[in-house]
Amino acid sequence: MSIHPIHSLFDNLYDLVVETAEGVRPPERLTVSEAAEKYRKLNNPGAYVGDWQNEMAPYLAEVMDELASNVFTGLVFVGPAQCGKTDIFLNWQTYSVVCDPADMMLIQTSNTTARDFSIRRVDRLHRHSEEVAKRLIQRRDADNTFDKQYSSGMMVSLSWPTINELSGKPIPRLWLTDYDRMDQDIDGEGSPFDLAKKRATTFGSHGMCAAESSPGFTVENPKWMPKTKHEAPPTKGILSLYNRGDKRRWYWRCVNCKNTFEPDFNLLRYPDSRDFMEAAEMVTMQCPHCEIDYSHEPSGGMPGKYEMNTMGRWVKDGLFWMPDGSMEGKGYRSDIASFWLKGAAAAFASWKTLVFNYITAEREYENT
Repeated sequence: MSIHPIHSLFDNLYDLVVETAEGVRPPERLTVSEAAEKYRKLNNPGAYVGDWQNEMAPYLAEVMDELASNVFTGLVFVGPAQCGKTDIFLNWQTYSVVCDPADMMLIQTSNTTARDFSIRRVDRLHRHSEEVAKRLIQRRDADNTFDKQYSSGMMVSLSWPTINELSGKPIPRLWLTDYDRMDQDIDGEGSPFDLAKKRATTFGSHGMCAAESSPGFTVENPKWMPKTKHEAPPTKGILSLYNRGDKRRWYWRCVNCKNTFEPDFNLLRYPDSRDFMEAAEMVTMQCPHCEIDYSHEPSGGMPGKYEMNTMGRWVKDGLFWMPDGSMEGKGYRSDIASFWLKGAAAAFASWKTLVFNYITAEREYENT
């Protein structure tokens, strides 16, 4: 066995000391959301260039922070397109690389999507977030498409759901993306989530397995009635995992009557017009308690969607957010923190687009 001399790995003694110190550096005491604001940089010309700001999608902060919790060993996020699901992982990666190093694995739906995510998202994270990039080891074998190694000794692997990938060596932090587009039984051994979660078992309360997706399976019982306020319908995939957790939903508080409600597509109101675009442009959301209307943008002294999101709050199943701001009831307990965000609250999707697409699809269904 050949042994590399020190000078072949480090240019000088200073580099050796720096690399060694990085490996034993204590964690920086930040939450995942705080680390994202401090260290994550975005560069999307035409959309947004600058520091990550939690206020852009306030509902993501609590989700991110639970990833570093010692109370939960699993996390499930159900959300629509354009809500920032992918950014949760990238912010978690930023936190892990800079603040609290630990091996990570991202499980994509296929080899092709894993490669694409590596190039489009992870490499861009390195390119634009200096504190993450400077910890990346600059060797070809340490920075390739499916593996990223850092000076702390941690590694980020990008993979896809096969029995070999999901039953290998222990990894403390795992993330399954677009879960409902995966095979729900891997080679007859079980679901991707359960197989991945076993990889973190060795690390006890310091392990975390997370999954995100928009729902993609049909409801198995059309006559189903929820047993609790936040229960999801019986189906496979991400909603099945959500029901295993503490079942949190995102709520707003009406500024008029002070009652709380979940922003949902069913609360959107728009005129019946032959001009679909005109109908979509006039959409409002109605408080189910006092029936006051909210526009997508602030109007007539009333807050818009962005402002309502900044005042929003996650509520566990069994709890009630009271008009005076207090929480009453007994929240459901689980070792999985689960969240379900409806499309009407998604930060990067407009109500106009939601309604226009819905009316268009409904009319096409009627005609064909």
